[in-house]
Amino acid sequence: MIEIGSDRTYSLITRRAASTIGSIATLLIIVWIARGILSLSPYSTELLTLSFGLVFLGRTLRTRTSQGTIRAASSFLRNIAAGCIVVLVAILILGWIAGIQADSLPRVITQQVPTLVIVAIATGLASYAAIELAPRARGPVARGPPIVVSPTSSLNFGEVKVSTRKDSMMLPIRSSGRTLGAMVFGDVTATFETPMGPVTGSIPGPVTTLGIPFRGQRADDDEVSKLTGKSLTQILDETEVDTSLPRGELFRGGFDGNAFTEERIDLPFVHIRTTPAGESVRVGPIHVTTGPTGEGDVEVGPFTFNPCDWDDRQSGRTWFREKGPCDNLMSGGKRRVSSRWLAKGGQGNSYLSASPDGAQAKWNGSSLRVKGDSMKMAVGSDGFVYSPTELETYSPLHTLSVTQSKATLNTKKFALNVSGNRVILRAEDGSRSTESAALAKDLLQLLTETANKQVKDVMEGQPMELDEMLVRTEEVLKKYD
Repeated sequence: MIEIGSDRTYSLITRRAASTIGSIATLLIIVWIARGILSLSPYSTELLTLSFGLVFLGRTLRTRTSQGTIRAASSFLRNIAAGCIVVLVAILILGWIAGIQADSLPRVITQQVPTLVIVAIATGLASYAAIELAPRARGPVARGPPIVVSPTSSLNFGEVKVSTRKDSMMLPIRSSGRTLGAMVFGDVTATFETPMGPVTGSIPGPVTTLGIPFRGQRADDDEVSKLTGKSLTQILDETEVDTSLPRGELFRGGFDGNAFTEERIDLPFVHIRTTPAGESVRVGPIHVTTGPTGEGDVEVGPFTFNPCDWDDRQSGRTWFREKGPCDNLMSGGKRRVSSRWLAKGGQGNSYLSASPDGAQAKWNGSSLRVKGDSMKMAVGSDGFVYSPTELETYSPLHTLSVTQSKATLNTKKFALNVSGNRVILRAEDGSRSTESAALAKDLLQLLTETANKQVKDVMEGQPMELDEMLVRTEEVLKKYD
């Protein structure tokens, strides 16, 4: 099973192997420091040689191979240079520790310092030369492995459910070694739970997704051809990735998932990573990961601790609330509710999305926005706006607004206002005003029922029935005339 957004691929396996090897190297250094207590002084050279060898092996496994041969060679040389620097710093620190212990490092170790310096300089320069020769990466790109995802592997984001309409092939979208999302070669559907009931929107493929951790199985060439009608090579050549936000989309500040920069510090036993998505600090077997708002994981050996895991199981959390420490999709292989995601169509301005500001979608002439207990929806030129205190419907021929005690109807023929027991009617032949509790009650009830029916029509994609509204309103007015 592969999960888009979690990099469950060969690169993840090698990174974990490199991390494990680094932990073993750290433990060997600790054993060497305590060699006198453990009666291992005769094996001082062997312990250090094995530890430094594991450092080089761990760095080699961190080679990035997903961006072409030249960039892979540059990554390999850069990691060799980094390994030399780490070992040189370790020799300096361990020599100082040995002096405190009235001992010295084995001569066979210290004699390698000039060689390590030369190798570090040579591989560093070679890495720089190789990266200068490599073709420049221009933004996010879609590349393998191809993945098949089915509608049964739908994802629940709080009050929104996202899935593909049928079995579809997708390609991960990567940038700077990170998976940002996926190109889905099939229709993507989202069902939004709104205050007025569920609303389903669908956009045709190919669809660009960001922040949606789809899961699926690796596809072979036959499956790719069956699902898309094209070969994988042809798809890779033709596919262009556009991660810009749709016009009118509610992520005005940009999409958090597009983190293209990373700062790294590697010291003996200490590794620090800083990106716009958060920070990661590893000290031996202890690994701490924090997000931009303070949320994070603490890993000690095979154990992981995170308060969000407990909160999600214990509380009936809502989807849109004030941004909290458990809102983002965290690292460490854990799937938590993402507070920001986007699926956009390749043609037109269709999209399905959600962020801490609410949910927003536009598809096939329809539009939707939901925030907390309020929503706005339109199908063509008909639509409505709902809040807990007021419901308004509209079309090119009318507007209707109702609350618990008031109602206002505007049409081309007349305007009607009901407030308390007062009813005001304005038409071409003049205005009339009357105080009638019975008339006001009947009109308010009628207009409220009409507004709810018009909402239902919009949500079902049907045109509003205005003639019936006008006839019934006139009948109530004549009844009390």
